[in-house]
Amino acid sequence: MKQVAVQVIQLGDPDAARLLDVIKVRIEQRCEAVVVAAQGAPDVMLSIDANLPSEGFRIDQIDATIRIAGGSSLALLYGIGKFLRTSRYEEGFTPSVWRGTSSPHGSLRGMYFASHFHNWYHVAGDDEIKRYVEDIALWGVNAIMAIYPFINLSGWDDPEALPALNQLRRMFGAAKSAGLATMTGLNNVLFNNAPAELRATPLPDLLGRHGNSGTMICPSTPAGRELILKTTSELLMLLKDTGVDYLCLWPYDEGGCGCERCRPWGARGFIRMSHDIADMARSILPDVKIVLSTWTYDTPPDGEWQGLSDELKRGNGWVDYILADAHEDFPRYPLDVGVPGNLPLINFPEISMWGNWPWGGVGAHPMPHRQQRLWNQARQVLRGGFPYSEGIYEDMGKAIVSQFYWDPARTAHETVREYAAYEYAPTVVDEVVAMIDILESTASLHYMKQAVDVTAVRRAAELAEAIHARLPASSQRNWRWEILYLRALLDRERFVGGGLRTPVADAALLRLCDIYHCQLETDDPYHHRVRPPWQGAVSRHGEC
Repeated sequence: MKQVAVQVIQLGDPDAARLLDVIKVRIEQRCEAVVVAAQGAPDVMLSIDANLPSEGFRIDQIDATIRIAGGSSLALLYGIGKFLRTSRYEEGFTPSVWRGTSSPHGSLRGMYFASHFHNWYHVAGDDEIKRYVEDIALWGVNAIMAIYPFINLSGWDDPEALPALNQLRRMFGAAKSAGLATMTGLNNVLFNNAPAELRATPLPDLLGRHGNSGTMICPSTPAGRELILKTTSELLMLLKDTGVDYLCLWPYDEGGCGCERCRPWGARGFIRMSHDIADMARSILPDVKIVLSTWTYDTPPDGEWQGLSDELKRGNGWVDYILADAHEDFPRYPLDVGVPGNLPLINFPEISMWGNWPWGGVGAHPMPHRQQRLWNQARQVLRGGFPYSEGIYEDMGKAIVSQFYWDPARTAHETVREYAAYEYAPTVVDEVVAMIDILESTASLHYMKQAVDVTAVRRAAELAEAIHARLPASSQRNWRWEILYLRALLDRERFVGGGLRTPVADAALLRLCDIYHCQLETDDPYHHRVRPPWQGAVSRHGEC
């Protein structure tokens, strides 16, 4: 098929134009076909069906017309995503043969964009952010989370304060334009010029898992409580017109206070502070929903889970969701005892950092087996979540977790195959899966300071070269393939070859810097965390 005629009915502008553009851009970048608005009988019809669930879609066929119907415009986007991923793009366009109805299990299926350190989210242009938000929405995401970086700023008059606010606003704008909800986070970490007398007592962090580098304020003093509510209310007023839908209240990393009136933080000071912030937030945003995080509760055991459970037995009407997760395995309390307040439970999977330094520094970071293992621990109780993302290098991980939220029984392996067929080519799926298995094993062994399998490392690079030679030109130029291809080459250089200073490694690392929009010369003391270790890079106020 060289021309694809698409008709949008039951939707007015701008939704109709936006959905047509989503299809047009993604088909035309992958093959020679041209997408046009239908003048007569359409090849593809998009419509609303009020009988479907609000986020459910159906793909069927009426004579020669493929019909994608959704319970809403957002559901139509999900249906378009399934249609695009299961179509084929060899030269012309071959429409998907997938037919059926689908709706999500999870109610809050988000993604957390960590926009700092001059990572991709921090510096990407408006069009790139918009396009990327659409891309992950096509996998079934319905919310985007991002925060305002109080921790990096000295006050509202800091030269970086307004740019940071504008960055947050444009991220939320991109989410809203795609039909997604937005969420930001608050806690007792404020500007770093906060008065010393109001600062929190350092946390007892025996296992080093809570984080303690922010300017944290004790909420148990009247002046501290007032400053927290004043500063956070100012932020919400600045974001009010963006339509913030969810507010996540966060205990640790960063956050917390170890004074007598606050500890144990998760069972005392944090709950009181969160209740106060929730009341304040609803006075500004009456419809905002509250997500109460329990990140790293009881690490080590300190009665935090039980204290929260006891508190919510006395009244849970001020909380809408409980978020639970940790650095490694999923917390046992909500699995063994139950979710405090019998509220819906979501998670916060870490898809960016584990087995990986600098984050994204040697290319793509697929970890499907790890993600499957962690998902299996809590899949029976979860209703969604917000994977933590430091960049675009774990794009495949986003797809995997998004599909877990959509269908808890869907495996990471199934999603990897669908992803590879869509983003690369259906003819290379088996080889891509084999390559990814090696890349994950290599990263895991290296992270755990165990010997890597050098024969497997060589095999992954051979597979990458063979796949690359078979891909159509559009896939070879696709950054999603590039970062996976470069990862295999860089693994070969660092584990089998001459290290990361060879000409091959040098060129690969520089190309990754380009894809990520890295600063080759920077004053950001933390940019090294997200920048590939290219030998020509300069960090004037941080590590190289």
